Amino acid sequence: MSELRKYEINTSQYELYKQMHEKQTLDYVMKKRLQYSKLNNTKMSIKEVLSRMDNFIDPSDPDLDVPNSIHAYQTAERIRKKYPQDKEYQIIGLIHDLGKILFEFGEENWSVVGDTYVAGCEYPKSIVYYDTLKGSPDFDKYTKIGIYEIGCGLDKLNITFGHDEYLFQVLKGNDNHNISQKYLDIIRYHSFYPWHTGGDYYQFMNEKDKTTLKNINEFNSFDLYSKEDPIEITEEVKAYYDKLLDEYFKGDLSW
Repeated sequence: MSELRKYEINTSQYELYKQMHEKQTLDYVMKKRLQYSKLNNTKMSIKEVLSRMDNFIDPSDPDLDVPNSIHAYQTAERIRKKYPQDKEYQIIGLIHDLGKILFEFGEENWSVVGDTYVAGCEYPKSIVYYDTLKGSPDFDKYTKIGIYEIGCGLDKLNITFGHDEYLFQVLKGNDNHNISQKYLDIIRYHSFYPWHTGGDYYQFMNEKDKTTLKNINEFNSFDLYSKEDPIEITEEVKAYYDKLLDEYFKGDLSW
């Protein structure tokens, strides 16, 4: 397990993060959130989006070189093994990365995947490839609190744009599903590593965020280490989740 998430210089991951760190300014993040909050790209079922993950391999991940659909089923199966009765949790394991459908809308990889962090305040050194942030126009522009207030809550922060925030927006903006707020928050912050793993940004947390932090740390034990599992996704497994998706989603979603 200790071999996961090792980021090295002169790799494709380094180049992706370098571009992200130089371009995901506060202004960029706010514009992207506004653009995609309109949910006017297309209408698709959740199953269709899941199937399109067959075509996407996360270029930011040093531990994953298989289509994202495989990772989705593996994460869900790890959750099902521990929580066989918690169908909603299993669904979250399956769909948590579906915001990566952004790759079909012309977004650059650095605006789709990778660890997220906050724009509009000082960059903590727990951010992966921290030194490349020195190429950002926003580097050294803000204090530790920046444009925010202590205890304001994570939902008030402008976190760098990518698949987490996008899928959260999609699910909040559609009412034909049964996903509860607890799991929406796991989706929204699961790539926010400087917070949930690095121990930064605690100055912004409210009481709700303390619960979310516990939930995400448990979820990441399924998400991260699913990458070490043998790739055995049978038709029976797919049929189980196909039925589960029908229980929780009705019709097409606006994306």
